[in-house]
Amino acid sequence: MEDDKEVHSLVLEKRQIESKLTLAGGDDFHFLLQDCSDLSDIIDEIEDVSSQMGEKEHAAFESKIKFSRKIRRKAKDMKNFEQHLVSEYENKHITLEHGKRMVSIIKLLRSKSTDKARREAAIFSEFMEMGARLEIVNDLLLKKRAQVEREARDVEANLSDIEWLEKEPPVDEEKVKRHHEAAHLQEELSKIWQAHVQALKALPMAELLKKEGLEKIGFPEISAQEAGSLTAFLQKSRLEAKTAQELHEMAGESEQKLRHLGLDLPLFRQEVAARRSFLFNMMSFSREPDIAYLSAHDEHARKLAERRAELEKTKDADEKEWERAEKIGQKKTELSGANKASLEKSLQELHALQDVLNGKAEPAGTGESEEGKGIISSILKLFGKIK
Repeated sequence: MEDDKEVHSLVLEKRQIESKLTLAGGDDFHFLLQDCSDLSDIIDEIEDVSSQMGEKEHAAFESKIKFSRKIRRKAKDMKNFEQHLVSEYENKHITLEHGKRMVSIIKLLRSKSTDKARREAAIFSEFMEMGARLEIVNDLLLKKRAQVEREARDVEANLSDIEWLEKEPPVDEEKVKRHHEAAHLQEELSKIWQAHVQALKALPMAELLKKEGLEKIGFPEISAQEAGSLTAFLQKSRLEAKTAQELHEMAGESEQKLRHLGLDLPLFRQEVAARRSFLFNMMSFSREPDIAYLSAHDEHARKLAERRAELEKTKDADEKEWERAEKIGQKKTELSGANKASLEKSLQELHALQDVLNGKAEPAGTGESEEGKGIISSILKLFGKIK
Protein backbone atom coordinates (compact mmCIF):
# COMPACT_ATOMS: atom_id res chain seq x y z
CA MET A 1 0.00 0.00 0.00
CA GLU A 2 2.81 2.42 0.89
CA ASP A 3 4.57 1.65 -2.40
CA ASP A 4 1.32 2.32 -4.29
CA LYS A 5 0.94 5.71 -2.61
CA GLU A 6 4.55 6.59 -3.34
CA VAL A 7 4.21 5.66 -7.02
CA HIS A 8 1.00 7.70 -7.40
CA SER A 9 2.64 10.61 -5.59
CA LEU A 10 5.76 10.50 -7.77
CA VAL A 11 3.79 10.20 -11.02
CA LEU A 12 1.58 13.10 -9.95
CA GLU A 13 4.62 15.19 -9.01
CA LYS A 14 6.25 14.39 -12.35
CA ARG A 15 3.15 15.51 -14.23
CA GLN A 16 2.87 18.71 -12.20
CA ILE A 17 6.53 19.62 -12.78
CA GLU A 18 6.32 18.77 -16.48
CA SER A 19 3.10 20.77 -16.78
CA LYS A 20 4.73 23.85 -15.24
CA LEU A 21 7.85 23.51 -17.37
CA THR A 22 5.75 22.92 -20.50
CA LEU A 23 3.80 26.12 -19.80
CA ALA A 24 7.12 27.93 -19.50
CA GLY A 25 9.12 26.31 -22.29
CA GLY A 26 6.86 24.14 -24.41
CA ASP A 27 7.10 20.41 -24.96
CA ASP A 28 10.89 20.66 -25.45
CA PHE A 29 11.40 22.49 -22.17
CA HIS A 30 14.93 21.10 -21.83
CA PHE A 31 16.02 23.97 -24.10
CA LEU A 32 14.64 26.43 -21.55
CA LEU A 33 16.39 24.58 -18.71
CA GLN A 34 19.69 24.76 -20.58
CA ASP A 35 19.21 28.51 -21.16
CA CYS A 36 18.47 28.94 -17.45
CA SER A 37 21.62 27.05 -16.57
CA ASP A 38 23.72 29.14 -18.99
CA LEU A 39 22.28 32.36 -17.57
CA SER A 40 23.00 31.19 -14.01
CA ASP A 41 26.62 30.47 -14.99
CA ILE A 42 26.97 33.94 -16.52
CA ILE A 43 25.60 35.59 -13.36
CA ASP A 44 28.02 33.58 -11.20
CA GLU A 45 30.94 34.55 -13.42
CA ILE A 46 30.04 38.23 -13.49
CA GLU A 47 29.62 38.28 -9.70
CA ASP A 48 33.07 36.69 -9.43
CA VAL A 49 34.57 39.32 -11.74
CA SER A 50 32.81 42.14 -9.84
CA SER A 51 34.17 40.90 -6.52
CA GLN A 52 37.72 41.12 -7.91
CA MET A 53 37.41 44.68 -9.28
CA GLY A 54 38.66 46.41 -6.12
CA GLU A 55 41.73 44.28 -5.57
CA LYS A 56 42.75 44.48 -9.25
CA GLU A 57 43.03 48.30 -9.05
CA HIS A 58 46.28 47.92 -7.11
CA ALA A 59 47.50 44.78 -8.88
CA ALA A 60 50.56 44.54 -11.13
CA PHE A 61 50.25 45.71 -14.71
CA GLU A 62 50.41 42.17 -16.15
CA SER A 63 47.72 41.01 -13.76
CA LYS A 64 45.52 43.95 -14.79
CA ILE A 65 45.98 43.03 -18.46
CA LYS A 66 44.90 39.43 -17.80
CA PHE A 67 41.90 40.63 -15.82
CA SER A 68 40.95 43.03 -18.60
CA ARG A 69 41.02 40.17 -21.09
CA LYS A 70 38.81 38.13 -18.75
CA ILE A 71 36.26 40.99 -18.64
CA ARG A 72 36.24 41.21 -22.44
CA ARG A 73 35.64 37.47 -22.68
CA LYS A 74 32.70 37.73 -20.28
CA ALA A 75 31.32 40.63 -22.29
CA LYS A 76 31.61 38.52 -25.42
CA ASP A 77 29.89 35.61 -23.66
CA MET A 78 26.95 37.87 -22.74
CA LYS A 79 26.67 39.15 -26.32
CA ASN A 80 26.74 35.59 -27.68
CA PHE A 81 24.08 34.60 -25.16
CA GLU A 82 21.83 37.45 -26.29
CA GLN A 83 22.16 36.32 -29.90
CA HIS A 84 21.45 32.75 -28.79
CA LEU A 85 18.24 33.92 -27.10
CA VAL A 86 17.03 35.39 -30.39
CA SER A 87 17.64 32.02 -32.06
CA GLU A 88 15.88 30.20 -29.21
CA TYR A 89 12.81 32.44 -29.58
CA GLU A 90 12.73 31.98 -33.36
CA ASN A 91 12.88 28.20 -32.88
CA LYS A 92 10.06 28.42 -30.29
CA HIS A 93 12.30 27.07 -27.55
CA ILE A 94 11.61 30.06 -25.30
CA THR A 95 8.71 32.47 -24.87
CA LEU A 96 8.97 36.16 -25.71
CA GLU A 97 8.38 37.01 -22.06
CA HIS A 98 11.24 34.83 -20.81
CA GLY A 99 13.52 35.95 -23.61
CA LYS A 100 12.93 39.62 -22.77
CA ARG A 101 13.55 38.95 -19.07
CA MET A 102 16.84 37.19 -19.78
CA VAL A 103 17.98 40.07 -22.02
CA SER A 104 17.01 42.50 -19.26
CA ILE A 105 19.11 40.52 -16.81
CA ILE A 106 22.11 40.69 -19.16
CA LYS A 107 21.71 44.47 -19.31
CA LEU A 108 21.65 44.65 -15.52
CA LEU A 109 24.89 42.62 -15.44
CA ARG A 110 26.49 45.07 -17.90
CA SER A 111 25.50 47.93 -15.61
CA LYS A 112 27.07 46.01 -12.69
CA SER A 113 23.69 45.56 -10.97
CA THR A 114 24.46 41.95 -10.12
CA ASP A 115 22.24 41.80 -7.04
CA LYS A 116 19.21 43.03 -8.99
CA ALA A 117 20.10 40.64 -11.84
CA ARG A 118 20.16 37.76 -9.35
CA ARG A 119 16.73 38.74 -8.02
CA GLU A 120 15.29 39.05 -11.54
CA ALA A 121 16.65 35.59 -12.35
CA ALA A 122 14.84 33.97 -9.41
CA ILE A 123 12.14 32.53 -11.68
CA PHE A 124 14.78 30.86 -13.84
CA SER A 125 16.42 29.41 -10.72
CA GLU A 126 13.03 27.93 -9.87
CA PHE A 127 12.86 26.35 -13.31
CA MET A 128 16.32 24.83 -12.75
CA GLU A 129 15.21 23.47 -9.38
CA MET A 130 12.17 21.95 -11.07
CA GLY A 131 14.40 20.37 -13.70
CA ALA A 132 16.74 18.95 -11.03
CA ARG A 133 13.79 17.57 -9.09
CA LEU A 134 12.32 16.11 -12.27
CA GLU A 135 15.55 14.16 -12.86
CA ILE A 136 15.34 12.74 -9.33
CA VAL A 137 11.67 11.83 -9.75
CA ASN A 138 12.33 10.17 -13.13
CA ASP A 139 15.14 8.13 -11.59
CA LEU A 140 12.90 7.05 -8.69
CA LEU A 141 10.11 6.11 -11.10
CA LEU A 142 12.54 4.11 -13.21
CA LYS A 143 13.50 2.08 -10.14
CA LYS A 144 9.86 1.70 -9.13
CA ARG A 145 8.96 0.47 -12.61
CA ALA A 146 11.69 -2.17 -12.46
CA GLN A 147 10.57 -3.20 -8.96
CA VAL A 148 6.89 -3.49 -9.96
CA GLU A 149 7.78 -5.46 -13.09
CA ARG A 150 9.91 -7.84 -11.03
CA GLU A 151 7.14 -8.33 -8.47
CA ALA A 152 4.59 -8.91 -11.23
CA ARG A 153 6.83 -11.57 -12.80
CA ASP A 154 7.19 -13.30 -9.42
CA VAL A 155 3.43 -13.30 -8.85
CA GLU A 156 2.79 -14.59 -12.39
CA ALA A 157 5.32 -17.37 -11.82
CA ASN A 158 3.60 -18.36 -8.56
CA LEU A 159 0.19 -18.38 -10.24
CA SER A 160 1.61 -20.49 -13.05
CA ASP A 161 2.97 -22.97 -10.48
CA ILE A 162 -0.39 -23.12 -8.69
CA GLU A 163 -2.19 -23.79 -11.97
CA TRP A 164 0.37 -26.50 -12.79
CA LEU A 165 -0.20 -28.13 -9.40
CA GLU A 166 -3.97 -28.02 -9.92
CA LYS A 167 -3.63 -29.93 -13.21
CA GLU A 168 -1.19 -32.56 -11.91
CA PRO A 169 -2.72 -35.95 -11.03
CA PRO A 170 -2.15 -37.37 -7.51
CA VAL A 171 1.28 -38.88 -6.88
CA ASP A 172 1.47 -42.68 -7.23
CA GLU A 173 2.91 -43.40 -3.80
CA GLU A 174 3.57 -47.05 -4.65
CA LYS A 175 5.94 -46.11 -7.46
CA VAL A 176 7.71 -43.57 -5.24
CA LYS A 177 8.03 -46.19 -2.52
CA ARG A 178 9.60 -48.68 -4.97
CA HIS A 179 12.07 -46.03 -6.14
CA HIS A 180 13.17 -45.33 -2.56
CA GLU A 181 13.48 -49.06 -1.88
CA ALA A 182 15.66 -49.57 -4.97
CA ALA A 183 17.92 -46.70 -3.89
CA HIS A 184 18.18 -48.14 -0.38
CA LEU A 185 19.03 -51.61 -1.74
CA GLN A 186 21.76 -50.13 -3.92
CA GLU A 187 23.18 -48.34 -0.90
CA GLU A 188 23.15 -51.50 1.20
CA LEU A 189 24.83 -53.52 -1.56
CA SER A 190 27.51 -50.85 -1.88
CA LYS A 191 28.20 -51.04 1.86
CA ILE A 192 28.49 -54.85 1.76
CA TRP A 193 30.74 -54.59 -1.29
CA GLN A 194 33.05 -52.05 0.37
CA ALA A 195 33.29 -54.20 3.49
CA HIS A 196 34.11 -57.25 1.36
CA VAL A 197 36.80 -55.37 -0.62
CA GLN A 198 38.36 -54.00 2.57
CA ALA A 199 38.45 -57.52 4.00
CA LEU A 200 40.24 -58.77 0.88
CA LYS A 201 42.82 -55.96 0.98
CA ALA A 202 43.46 -56.66 4.67
CA LEU A 203 44.48 -60.28 3.88
CA PRO A 204 48.19 -61.16 3.82
CA MET A 205 49.54 -60.93 0.28
CA ALA A 206 50.46 -64.61 0.22
CA GLU A 207 46.86 -65.54 1.07
CA LEU A 208 45.33 -62.99 -1.29
CA LEU A 209 47.31 -64.43 -4.21
CA LYS A 210 45.58 -67.77 -3.64
CA LYS A 211 42.13 -66.24 -4.25
CA GLU A 212 40.76 -67.08 -7.67
CA GLY A 213 38.76 -64.80 -9.96
CA LEU A 214 39.75 -61.50 -8.35
CA GLU A 215 40.90 -60.13 -11.72
CA LYS A 216 37.31 -60.61 -12.99
CA ILE A 217 36.05 -58.01 -10.52
CA GLY A 218 38.81 -55.52 -11.26
CA PHE A 219 41.76 -56.46 -9.06
CA PRO A 220 45.15 -56.13 -10.84
CA GLU A 221 46.18 -59.25 -12.73
CA ILE A 222 49.27 -61.36 -12.10
CA SER A 223 50.25 -64.59 -13.86
CA ALA A 224 50.22 -67.92 -11.99
CA GLN A 225 54.00 -68.17 -12.42
CA GLU A 226 54.62 -64.69 -10.99
CA ALA A 227 52.17 -65.31 -8.15
CA GLY A 228 53.95 -68.54 -7.27
CA SER A 229 57.38 -66.92 -7.38
CA LEU A 230 56.22 -64.02 -5.18
CA THR A 231 54.52 -66.37 -2.70
CA ALA A 232 57.63 -68.53 -2.43
CA PHE A 233 59.79 -65.48 -1.69
CA LEU A 234 57.39 -64.20 0.96
CA GLN A 235 57.35 -67.57 2.74
CA LYS A 236 61.11 -67.95 2.52
CA SER A 237 61.66 -64.40 3.89
CA ARG A 238 59.04 -64.84 6.62
CA LEU A 239 56.96 -62.04 5.04
CA GLU A 240 53.90 -64.20 4.36
CA ALA A 241 51.83 -62.19 6.89
CA LYS A 242 52.48 -58.85 5.15
CA THR A 243 49.61 -57.15 3.30
CA ALA A 244 49.93 -55.46 -0.08
CA GLN A 245 50.11 -52.06 1.64
CA GLU A 246 52.86 -53.18 4.02
CA LEU A 247 54.92 -54.69 1.18
CA HIS A 248 54.44 -51.48 -0.86
CA GLU A 249 55.77 -49.45 2.07
CA MET A 250 58.75 -51.84 2.48
CA ALA A 251 59.59 -51.42 -1.21
CA GLY A 252 60.16 -47.74 -0.50
CA GLU A 253 62.54 -48.30 2.43
CA SER A 254 66.30 -47.79 2.22
CA GLU A 255 68.62 -50.73 1.50
CA GLN A 256 70.29 -50.29 4.88
CA LYS A 257 67.00 -50.81 6.68
CA LEU A 258 66.05 -53.75 4.47
CA ARG A 259 69.47 -55.34 5.00
CA HIS A 260 68.96 -54.96 8.75
CA LEU A 261 65.81 -57.12 8.36
CA GLY A 262 68.01 -59.91 6.97
CA LEU A 263 66.42 -59.88 3.52
CA ASP A 264 67.98 -61.12 0.32
CA LEU A 265 68.14 -57.67 -1.31
CA PRO A 266 68.59 -58.75 -4.95
CA LEU A 267 65.68 -61.17 -4.62
CA PHE A 268 63.59 -58.59 -2.73
CA ARG A 269 64.13 -56.06 -5.52
CA GLN A 270 63.16 -58.70 -8.09
CA GLU A 271 60.05 -60.06 -6.36
CA VAL A 272 58.70 -57.08 -4.37
CA ALA A 273 60.23 -53.74 -5.39
CA ALA A 274 59.82 -54.55 -9.10
CA ARG A 275 56.09 -55.12 -8.48
CA ARG A 276 55.51 -51.90 -6.54
CA SER A 277 52.98 -50.67 -9.13
CA PHE A 278 51.07 -53.95 -8.84
CA LEU A 279 51.08 -53.68 -5.04
CA PHE A 280 49.82 -50.07 -5.21
CA ASN A 281 46.93 -51.04 -7.51
CA MET A 282 46.11 -53.92 -5.19
CA MET A 283 46.02 -51.77 -2.02
CA SER A 284 44.10 -48.87 -3.67
CA PHE A 285 41.55 -51.00 -5.52
CA SER A 286 38.12 -49.36 -5.71
CA ARG A 287 35.19 -49.73 -8.11
CA GLU A 288 31.43 -50.09 -8.35
CA PRO A 289 29.92 -53.23 -6.77
CA ASP A 290 30.09 -56.43 -8.80
CA ILE A 291 26.67 -57.80 -7.89
CA ALA A 292 27.21 -61.26 -9.42
CA TYR A 293 30.46 -61.79 -7.49
CA LEU A 294 28.92 -60.37 -4.31
CA SER A 295 25.86 -62.61 -4.58
CA ALA A 296 28.07 -65.65 -4.95
CA HIS A 297 30.02 -64.84 -1.77
CA ASP A 298 27.34 -63.34 0.52
CA GLU A 299 23.87 -64.77 1.13
CA HIS A 300 22.39 -61.52 2.43
CA ALA A 301 23.76 -59.67 -0.58
CA ARG A 302 22.21 -62.31 -2.86
CA LYS A 303 18.72 -61.71 -1.43
CA LEU A 304 19.11 -57.94 -1.71
CA ALA A 305 20.27 -58.31 -5.31
CA GLU A 306 17.30 -60.51 -6.18
CA ARG A 307 14.87 -57.91 -4.82
CA ARG A 308 16.69 -55.15 -6.65
CA ALA A 309 16.44 -57.16 -9.88
CA GLU A 310 12.66 -57.31 -9.41
CA LEU A 311 12.50 -53.55 -8.97
CA GLU A 312 14.53 -53.03 -12.16
CA LYS A 313 11.43 -54.03 -14.15
CA THR A 314 9.62 -50.81 -13.16
CA LYS A 315 12.71 -48.67 -12.63
CA ASP A 316 12.04 -46.07 -15.35
CA ALA A 317 8.41 -45.50 -14.44
CA ASP A 318 9.22 -45.41 -10.72
CA GLU A 319 12.06 -42.94 -11.18
CA LYS A 320 9.93 -40.69 -13.38
CA GLU A 321 7.15 -40.64 -10.80
CA TRP A 322 9.63 -39.94 -8.01
CA GLU A 323 11.01 -36.96 -9.97
CA ARG A 324 7.47 -35.66 -10.48
CA ALA A 325 6.73 -36.09 -6.76
CA GLU A 326 9.92 -34.21 -5.89
CA LYS A 327 8.95 -31.35 -8.20
CA ILE A 328 5.46 -31.20 -6.71
CA GLY A 329 6.89 -31.16 -3.20
CA GLN A 330 9.34 -28.42 -4.10
CA LYS A 331 6.61 -26.28 -5.67
CA LYS A 332 4.37 -26.73 -2.62
CA THR A 333 7.24 -25.66 -0.35
CA GLU A 334 7.95 -22.58 -2.46
CA LEU A 335 4.24 -21.71 -2.49
CA SER A 336 3.79 -22.30 1.24
CA GLY A 337 1.09 -19.92 2.44
CA ALA A 338 0.33 -18.64 -1.06
CA ASN A 339 -3.31 -18.17 -1.96
CA LYS A 340 -4.49 -18.11 -5.56
CA ALA A 341 -7.16 -15.48 -4.99
CA SER A 342 -4.71 -13.24 -3.12
CA LEU A 343 -2.11 -13.64 -5.83
CA GLU A 344 -4.63 -12.78 -8.55
CA LYS A 345 -5.64 -9.67 -6.60
CA SER A 346 -1.97 -8.69 -6.14
CA LEU A 347 -1.31 -9.17 -9.85
CA GLN A 348 -4.31 -7.02 -10.72
CA GLU A 349 -3.02 -4.27 -8.41
CA LEU A 350 0.50 -4.52 -9.85
CA HIS A 351 -0.84 -4.28 -13.40
CA ALA A 352 -2.85 -1.22 -12.37
CA LEU A 353 0.32 0.29 -10.92
CA GLN A 354 2.19 -0.49 -14.13
CA ASP A 355 -0.52 1.33 -16.09
CA VAL A 356 0.02 4.40 -13.90
CA LEU A 357 3.79 4.18 -14.34
CA ASN A 358 3.46 3.74 -18.11
CA GLY A 359 1.00 6.60 -18.47
CA LYS A 360 -1.94 4.35 -19.36
CA ALA A 361 -3.91 5.31 -16.25
CA GLU A 362 -4.27 8.44 -14.14
CA PRO A 363 -2.53 8.62 -10.74
CA ALA A 364 -4.70 9.25 -7.71
CA GLY A 365 -5.30 12.95 -7.09
CA THR A 366 -5.55 14.10 -10.71
CA GLY A 367 -9.29 14.71 -10.80
CA GLU A 368 -9.35 18.30 -12.12
CA SER A 369 -12.67 19.98 -12.60
CA GLU A 370 -13.83 20.97 -16.08
CA GLU A 371 -13.27 24.59 -15.07
CA GLY A 372 -9.71 23.83 -14.04
CA LYS A 373 -9.03 22.01 -17.30
CA GLY A 374 -10.39 25.00 -19.19
CA ILE A 375 -8.08 27.41 -17.39
CA ILE A 376 -5.02 25.26 -18.14
CA SER A 377 -6.09 24.95 -21.78
CA SER A 378 -6.41 28.74 -22.04
CA ILE A 379 -2.94 29.25 -20.53
CA LEU A 380 -1.43 26.77 -22.99
CA LYS A 381 -3.07 28.59 -25.92
CA LEU A 382 -1.80 31.91 -24.61
CA PHE A 383 1.77 30.64 -24.43
CA GLY A 384 1.38 29.20 -27.90
CA LYS A 385 0.52 32.66 -29.23
CA ILE A 386 3.40 34.33 -27.40
CA LYS A 387 6.01 31.93 -28.85
